[in-house]
Amino acid sequence: MSASLRGHRAWIGLTYFLIAATPGFWVPVISNVLKAQGWDHLITWTFLIMPAAGMLSPLIFASHADNKMPAEKLMGWILLVSSLTFYLAFRELERGLHPERFLIFLSITALVTAPAWSLLSTITFTYIDGGKGEFGTYRVWATVGWMAAGWLVSLFALDTSAGIGKFALITRLLTAVCCFMLPHTPPQGKASGDWRDVLGLRSLKLLRDRDIAVFLVVSALFAIPFAAFYMHTPRMLEDLGIQRVAATMSIGQITEVIAFIFMGVVMRKWRLKWIFVFALLCGLARYILYALAAQQSSVLLALIGVSFHGVCWAFFYESGRIFLDRRVSAGYRNQIQALMGLFSGNLGNITGTLIVGALYSGMVVDGSPGWSGYWWVLSAMIVACTIVFVLGYKGIQTPAPSGNSHTPQPSSP
Repeated sequence: MSASLRGHRAWIGLTYFLIAATPGFWVPVISNVLKAQGWDHLITWTFLIMPAAGMLSPLIFASHADNKMPAEKLMGWILLVSSLTFYLAFRELERGLHPERFLIFLSITALVTAPAWSLLSTITFTYIDGGKGEFGTYRVWATVGWMAAGWLVSLFALDTSAGIGKFALITRLLTAVCCFMLPHTPPQGKASGDWRDVLGLRSLKLLRDRDIAVFLVVSALFAIPFAAFYMHTPRMLEDLGIQRVAATMSIGQITEVIAFIFMGVVMRKWRLKWIFVFALLCGLARYILYALAAQQSSVLLALIGVSFHGVCWAFFYESGRIFLDRRVSAGYRNQIQALMGLFSGNLGNITGTLIVGALYSGMVVDGSPGWSGYWWVLSAMIVACTIVFVLGYKGIQTPAPSGNSHTPQPSSP
């Protein structure tokens, strides 16, 4: 490969496409795949072990990327290594003999892969200006990748087949190759032998910034009801008579694409605080529509509810990545993205999986009050998240943590 081709920013968009397509092949339909295999009892465990297994690895790997190893190489290697355990996990699922082995291999995959997304975010922010709306033009390709994967699953009628693992494996390997072609992103921090740096724990000092702390806490709280989207939306859609679940779920990605296209304009016109509030309210509207759809057996209301997912995700979690990148110096870029993964993707998802799993068992499986009551309870949780955020977030710039080598960039007030 020529030097001009290697390191071109176009690889960022392609990597986003592939890294999102990988889970896009299996996450939206895994509940139905496990059900078809007779492994219904593994649904909650499957969604629980992924964030649980990847609890600390993002901080550890992020610290290495900030202080020792180029981010693009680290990302490429972790995807290559995790491809083997991913293959072993879905081989067990296809055979349908050893559910415990499926969980073990999937948890190892999650442990190794967990830092990948935060590393790619850091690479992106290093080479683009998020404040000018450039982030959305690259991040949107992840949404397209996820959506395309869902369409392929339904096109080949694999909505309940373990064969989705083969598509995901091939995509994962292609992603690893693309990582080595990404723009070179060397460490920006100062390496030390301190155990806190090795474990990435020094990044916890970033929580001294009130707005960072409030956003991360709310992102974890919001992730609790959010966990129900991929766990139980496919089951409700199936109960409403929809067969092509993966393609139907991609409606949320269509609106996500639209949100990313307009992200730059929105961020220039609105304060970040109100962008986050708008996203929370979109999440609330999604579950209210689900509840009404269940009451009225309305497919249309359910589909409109799914459409709110993309706007909610883009303007809360992805705008949040821009906000966090602005608030810290270059030496903490990987670690702040990893902290977001820890709070929302790990702590929030683990708690959410347990809570919504228990609610689902008690309210839906037992039949009373059923789907409608289930979604109303989750809607109430989102109302609480919104109140906490509005009261806690001030939009006031605070000094960067001591030891940073660069002046932090302010967020919108």
